[in-house]
Amino acid sequence: MAEGVRRLSLGVLLIVGVSAGLLLFDRGDRRSGSAAHAKRVSLLAFISAADSDECQHGMRDGLAAELREGIDYELTVRNAQGDMPTLSSLVDAALGDGSDLILTLSTPTLQAAVQRVKSIPIVFSFSSNPIGAGAGTTYEQHLPNVTGVPTTSAYEQTLQLIHEILPRAHRLGTLIVPSEVNSVYNVEVVRRLAEQHGFELISIAVNSSSEVSDAALALLAQPIDAVCQVASNVTITGFASLALPAQRAHIPVFGFLSSDADNGAIAVVARDYYESGKEAGLLAARILRGADPATIPFHEVGTAELLVNVKAARATGITLPADVISRAARVVE
Repeated sequence: MAEGVRRLSLGVLLIVGVSAGLLLFDRGDRRSGSAAHAKRVSLLAFISAADSDECQHGMRDGLAAELREGIDYELTVRNAQGDMPTLSSLVDAALGDGSDLILTLSTPTLQAAVQRVKSIPIVFSFSSNPIGAGAGTTYEQHLPNVTGVPTTSAYEQTLQLIHEILPRAHRLGTLIVPSEVNSVYNVEVVRRLAEQHGFELISIAVNSSSEVSDAALALLAQPIDAVCQVASNVTITGFASLALPAQRAHIPVFGFLSSDADNGAIAVVARDYYESGKEAGLLAARILRGADPATIPFHEVGTAELLVNVKAARATGITLPADVISRAARVVE
């Protein structure tokens, strides 16, 4: 009888042990299965600059607001550091990783992505000309795997601001980058709007950030009353190389990015790139959950804020109107 009890006890222990092992295996399998099924997201950027980084921050926050990083998705960030030929290799790396979704920052990055990615969803921001990048023909008629949040600069508001600060100004100048589709497109947009406001826009070509200083001197040698620098990837990083000689020439500089105000522009009307990025991140989360990008039109976040640089204005010989300063969301002293 004692032997029977001992065998029964051993049998119970064996059953319990096997059950516990199966339970642990099941839990471990679920955990590894969860990690294995995390979506792979690649974020591709062209440059590191304040406004691009703000947009990237917004993208990450938008994703994290809806999904859990490390559980629902894994994020890989790649940056071309301003080198155009590197963009194609970044896209290839994202494809090689088996990415389930690609986020892009800048028009050149979007252009490189749509040329090489035909089925994986692409969500963009920090691009003022997605149509020129080949993402579609209109905001509603676009490639079936692409959607996003365009960031058109506040051109109309900036031209009105120039009138307010410099009522006698007639000729404006800007650097244009022929190799950047967004630069060429946006300069022509500003040229048309400038004519409507009674301005003439003069442009000087620049091909790389190393050429900005020389191109700036050529621009400042023109008969211009102010610089209205249309944003491009080349001029973002070289903005100070334009603003500093402009100050010495007593020619005021206006910009369209928040970083321009810190780098010598006397006034900027900047879009909220963080909110644009966050909206793109929220779109990406919807698509990872199963939404079809083909059904989501491009749409902009229209908020903008006025930034003024009192120190730069003073160095240029300009006294900013008190009303302009009082309206500013941020004043650089």
